[in-house]
Amino acid sequence: MKVLLPDARFRSPTAVEGKAAMRDENLYSAFVAQDGGAAAVSIFTVPRGQNIPVMQGAGAAAVAAHQLRYSPLTTNFSKAGELGSGIGDAALRGIGMNIETAWYTVAGVQNTFGAGDREVNEILSKISMELKVGGKKQIEGPVFAFPASGGLYGGISTTGNNVTVATVQNGWPGALRRVKIPIPVARNDTLEAIITPASPLSFTTAAAAGGNPSLVWINCHAIIKGDAR
Repeated sequence: MKVLLPDARFRSPTAVEGKAAMRDENLYSAFVAQDGGAAAVSIFTVPRGQNIPVMQGAGAAAVAAHQLRYSPLTTNFSKAGELGSGIGDAALRGIGMNIETAWYTVAGVQNTFGAGDREVNEILSKISMELKVGGKKQIEGPVFAFPASGGLYGGISTTGNNVTVATVQNGWPGALRRVKIPIPVARNDTLEAIITPASPLSFTTAAAAGGNPSLVWINCHAIIKGDAR
């Protein structure tokens, strides 16, 4: 099957002429969902080292340290909104959305960050995603239309304190939203995902106490045609 990859005419002048390095890759970025969040955010448009967009309510407490700035955990984009010569030209062939999950103490107390079953349900029932390439819509849908690319699947258990807790995810990990016709993204195209809540998020913890900030990743499985050096 032919892979639809853009013409690499805008290659770096330091690349080996006429040669390309092909690889199977993840292209990913993330945002933080928090109690009371009601405003849309855009991702892929912010590179490593910069602040992660937060969908939060008024007066919400600060997010957890790992949710503050983009790192290799939360994006592999080093250029705002573009793959650039550092990655190359891409053909997106699958899209998944992962939700950071919370853990529980033996007494059944939920951690102050990460999503429990209530937060996952709020994200799935209220948030949609629109993916654009060069300003043109390529695909859109609710979060549940893009099943998780990995992570915890789910389970219900009783803690040592006889408290029932649940750990759930966005569908069966690895299912993804398979793209039958790959979505081409040139290295100088603007890639943007617009994340929109239909109504304010209602998480377990009140905003003043932190609002259970939870990372939500978009992970695109892609074939990359990079520069040989």
